[in-house]
Amino acid sequence: MDDTPEGRRVLCRYRYYALDRVAVVDPDAQEAVSRFYQKKRLTVEIQGAMRRRVFHGEDRLLAEYQADGAAEQVDLLGTDRQSSVLHALSSEGRQPLAYSPYGHRAQGGPFSGFNGERADPVTGHYLLGNGYRAFNPVLMRFNRPDSLSPFGRGGLNAYAYCQGDPVNRSDPGGHVGVHILFLDKLPDLALGRIFRHLSFKDMAAVSGASDTLNERGAGLIALQLNKRFVDASDPGVLSNLRSAIKSETGVLPSVFKSEDFKTRFDEVVANASQKMSDRIKEAKHAEQSFSDKFTGKPNTSYDDFKKALVSKRKEHEGSLEMLLNINRDVARRTTLMGAWYTQIGLKGKMERRVADIRSLLNTP
Repeated sequence: MDDTPEGRRVLCRYRYYALDRVAVVDPDAQEAVSRFYQKKRLTVEIQGAMRRRVFHGEDRLLAEYQADGAAEQVDLLGTDRQSSVLHALSSEGRQPLAYSPYGHRAQGGPFSGFNGERADPVTGHYLLGNGYRAFNPVLMRFNRPDSLSPFGRGGLNAYAYCQGDPVNRSDPGGHVGVHILFLDKLPDLALGRIFRHLSFKDMAAVSGASDTLNERGAGLIALQLNKRFVDASDPGVLSNLRSAIKSETGVLPSVFKSEDFKTRFDEVVANASQKMSDRIKEAKHAEQSFSDKFTGKPNTSYDDFKKALVSKRKEHEGSLEMLLNINRDVARRTTLMGAWYTQIGLKGKMERRVADIRSLLNTP
């Protein structure tokens, strides 16, 4: 192997834009290729006079258009359930395509390939996540470790692709392989049962797997938020939701950008706020009733309670048993007051967390 500076050369340069997607692929011996995206999909490539465009219908690849000066070609694409292109039909005839289980195929044909991904023109690797990680279909693994491994959702094997199951799983983002072949066909009731066992981060990841899931995800996530936060009264739910919204990439997951989710989030917050207000009233009523009973007068104030306490202690100063009972009453009132203040504090904490989440949801 020639490791001298003269024996080494750069085969290709890649430039990324602010969202960490590949914007330009610049092969050493060819013109640079500019890439353009719609949502999460690569839709247009421009390389000098060459123009390539991909057409989708919902989550399905439909066709590719290529123009090079006056020459034009349209390929109608036949795909499997994972959007891997199996046939390309043009005016010149039909071209069948075959892949190894991990996506390796012979050169040539449309530039959309395994799972609908674009193979790198120099290495033949798939730059998943629009450039986040390169997947090598020959070695059947990623070229570099996952930032979510080994202790996060990426799993123990930081280089593994789809947990060793490329037939039933897909990994468009380069992080976590998910079963997406059937989820968007499930009714909301069945999908909701799946979401019930997921964290908010995983719900967002599943929702981002397809446009259909993304549209349905807002309502399903809001439903789980309502069950966990309002019905189960779990105070840690908002922190978990905030963590999911503030993702590792710093980019707001698409399901949380929808106005549908924001509206549903406000409805959940309104329900939770009303429930917490009711608890505050109940706690205050319990304390007030106890104080009124202690003083023998309605609407007892703090000063009224103190005066009654001094009077009772003076009246029963010779009875140890009565003084112990009075002290128990004081301790009981302190406990009731503490419960009231706790509920007020919890509501204030919720309101601050909600304001923080709303700020994140409105981040451009």
